[in-house]
Amino acid sequence: MLAYYPTMSSNLDLDGLIANLEMPGRTLAFCDETNLTEQATADLVANLRLHVGVVMAAEIYAPAAADLSAFLETHGLPEFHAAEVVNGKKNTPWQAVSYETRIGAFERMTDTLSVAGSRIPYLYLSEQQHDEMVTQSAGLIVSDYKQSLKTVFLTSMAEYLNAEPTPILLIDRDKNTPGPVLHQMSHPGALLGGGAISVESHKVIGLQIADMAAYVVRRYLFKKTALHAGNGSPFDEIATKAVASFHERFDLLLAPEPIVA
Repeated sequence: MLAYYPTMSSNLDLDGLIANLEMPGRTLAFCDETNLTEQATADLVANLRLHVGVVMAAEIYAPAAADLSAFLETHGLPEFHAAEVVNGKKNTPWQAVSYETRIGAFERMTDTLSVAGSRIPYLYLSEQQHDEMVTQSAGLIVSDYKQSLKTVFLTSMAEYLNAEPTPILLIDRDKNTPGPVLHQMSHPGALLGGGAISVESHKVIGLQIADMAAYVVRRYLFKKTALHAGNGSPFDEIATKAVASFHERFDLLLAPEPIVA
């Protein structure tokens, strides 16, 4: 299994790079992950996990990030987090935000997912499929499901971005770890810095956009029955519209088949 290795030391000025993501000529890839299921549903197997990226040129990202940052500043909010926007979660800054404003924020974020020239690479795998791969690989795949999937996703993203000009791969930091951190990879391809860069999501609008991408996929999968019956909420309808916009831009990185190094 190809691996990546966190390191705090690098010749790359990570803070400077993050401050200048919008430099023309760069290709930016923002990534997030989510559990689609824990228990099996009528349509989905149990313990199914999704990794998703949002890839766009810096020239496309710059105006989108400026617009979203202006929205946050106007409403005195620190960041977009899809679940908090939709639910107005208790003990979050979105709790006091009106329903109408939250709908507007959600739609604004999904409009960014629809921007022309962007792409949505993704990868999914269930824990059962992973365990089968571990057995079939004769020890070549590490046994930790989430870590395996993350490693495969980042490696696949590096390959996906290999032909792009000056690609930068950004991921949300793990809990309770500092950022930015360079995760060096054994096969980084053309990635600037030689790996994925993890950083706090509130510092990078693009990571908040990736969070939204993962969220709308999950919400659509769980709400499509209600939508077809005409019982979807405004958030469900917006999420469905966003997922529909992925058509011909939704790139499966790796079929859920046995993977060996």
